[in-house]
Amino acid sequence: MADLASLAETDFSKMTDKALTEAMSEIIKVQEEDRRENQIIYYKPSQPKAYEFHKSNARVVAIGGGNGSGKTQSSLVEIIALATGVFPHSIAKDLRPKFRGPVQCRIVVESITNTLETVIIPFLQWWRWAGVDEAGGDRGHWGWVPRNCLKSGNWDKSWSAKNRLLTILCRDPDDPNRILGESTIVFNSHDQDPSDFASGDFHHVMMDEPPRLAIWRENEARTMRVKGRLYLAMTWPDDPAIPVDWIFDEVYEKGVPGPNKKDDVDWFELWTTENMNLNQEAVHKQMESWSEEMKRVRIYGQPIRFSNRIHPMFTDVPMYWSIDAKQSINPVDGKCPITNSLNIIKYCHVDEFDHSGAWPVIFALDPHPRKPHMFTWVQCDPSDDLWVIHEGEVDGDCTDVRKYVEDIEEQMGLYVVDRIMDPNMGRSPSGQVRGITWQDEFASAGLHMRLADDGDVGRSRINEYLKPDSRTLKPRIVWNPRCHKSIFQMKRYVWDNFKRQDERGLKQKARELNDDFPTLLKYVLNTDPNFRLLHGGAPTIHRNVGYKARVRVG
Repeated sequence: MADLASLAETDFSKMTDKALTEAMSEIIKVQEEDRRENQIIYYKPSQPKAYEFHKSNARVVAIGGGNGSGKTQSSLVEIIALATGVFPHSIAKDLRPKFRGPVQCRIVVESITNTLETVIIPFLQWWRWAGVDEAGGDRGHWGWVPRNCLKSGNWDKSWSAKNRLLTILCRDPDDPNRILGESTIVFNSHDQDPSDFASGDFHHVMMDEPPRLAIWRENEARTMRVKGRLYLAMTWPDDPAIPVDWIFDEVYEKGVPGPNKKDDVDWFELWTTENMNLNQEAVHKQMESWSEEMKRVRIYGQPIRFSNRIHPMFTDVPMYWSIDAKQSINPVDGKCPITNSLNIIKYCHVDEFDHSGAWPVIFALDPHPRKPHMFTWVQCDPSDDLWVIHEGEVDGDCTDVRKYVEDIEEQMGLYVVDRIMDPNMGRSPSGQVRGITWQDEFASAGLHMRLADDGDVGRSRINEYLKPDSRTLKPRIVWNPRCHKSIFQMKRYVWDNFKRQDERGLKQKARELNDDFPTLLKYVLNTDPNFRLLHGGAPTIHRNVGYKARVRVG
C-alpha cells in the first residue's frame, strides 16, 4: 500500500506490462476495500428526488415512497452521516450545515424481531452487502456505518443488543482524524407502548413506516428541547382500516406544495421506477399485473388512505390527466404509461381566480341547531362551468346569518339568483318557535330559501365536473383557495364502511363526517346549473302547503 501511494507518474511509464497490470489490480483491490469499509462516502442518491430530500432543512422531513424506491436508505444515510461526520461526496455540501457534532438519535422500526435484526442492522454493518448485483457491484451497497467509526473498528464493541443501542464515533468533517465524541442511536419499534418513548432528548428521530399518532407525539416532544428533526420514511398502507389519517393531516398536507404547505415540513415522493439500483425490467413486469390504484401506492408512493372517497378525483395540488386514457396518471418520461401518448395535461381544482359581478351565483345553506350554519356561493360562467367563490360559517341565529350573507354579497358584488337549503333540515322544526321550520325562520329573517333536491345524481355530476374537459383542457369546477373548509372536506368525504357482511348488498351511504360542504355542492349540481337559464331569470319559489305567499328569490 505504501509503495502504491508513493508511485510517481514516471514510475508507471517505466513499468513492464505485467508490473503495471499487477499495480492496477492492487489499486482496484484497495479501492474496493475502501468502499467496503467506508460505503457512505460513495453513496449517491437513488434518484433525482432523493437529492431534494437531502437538501431539506425542515424540522419534519418525510418520504412517501413506493416499495424499493430507496426511502429507507435515503433516511438511514442522512442519519448515519450526521451522527458520524462522514459525509457522502455527492451531498456533502447539503449535509454540512446540518451537522451538529455528536448527537443522540432514535430509529423506530416496524418490529424488533422481524425488522431490526433482519433488515435494518444489516444495512448498517460495513461488511454486509445489500443489492441487486453481486457483492461490490454497481447496484447495491455495503453497510452504511464506516468501520473507523466503530469502537476499535469492531461492531460488537459498539453494539448493545440488550439495550438496542449503537454507539459510534463522531469525526470532524474537516479533519477526519479528529474525534469529536460519540453519537448514539437507540432503536425502538412500533409495537412498543408509547410510554416507552417518553424519555430522553434526541437530535434526530427516524420512523420507518407509519407509526401510531401517540408515538409520533412522544417523538415530537423528545426533539423539541434540542431543536431536533423528525424523519418519516413510509409507503402508504393500502388497507383503509390502518389509522393513518393523522399523517395525511399532520405531515402530508403540510409538506407538499399547496395551500396548506408549512415552512418547517417537507414531503417528498420517491418512485420505484426511478431507483437506479433496482432491476427496472422486473419492476415493470410486476406493474403489468397491478391496477393503477395499486401502482400509485406501491410504485409512486402516493396516498391511498382515502381510497373510498366519494369524489376521488378532487385535488388541491397539481396532478396529471391523460386525455386519451381519460384518467389521472403518473407520467413516465413525459408520457401516459397506459397509452404511451404525449397527450397529457396538468390540472388542479384549487386556484386563484377573479369572479364576475355579472355572472349568476347560487347560494346554498345548511342550517343546523347544534353547530354553526354553513353556506357557500357557487358562480356559473357562460360555459356553464362552476366556480366555488366563497364559503361561510355562522354560529348564531337566522338574523346573524342574513347579516353576514348580505355583507359578503355586497362586498364582493355578487349577483345571486338562487338560494337553496338542505331540504331535510329546511323542513324540520327550528326549535326556536314551535311549529316553525328552518325555512320559515330564515324567511322571517329576510333570507328566502327554496328546498334543494337531495338526490344522489348531484354527486355523480360533481365527479364529471372534476374531470378536465376535452376541449378546454381544464376541470369544469374550481375552488378559490379562501374556501379552506370546503377544500378540507372534499378531500375527506368518504363512503361509510359496512358494519356487517350482510350489509354489502345495500346501497352505499356517505359517512356523516366532513360532509357539510360537499353536500351543499351536491345540491347546487342537482339544479343542473345553466348560465342562460340562471341569467335569464331565477325560479319562483312555491312555499310549502299551508302557506299562500310566494316569494321571488334573488
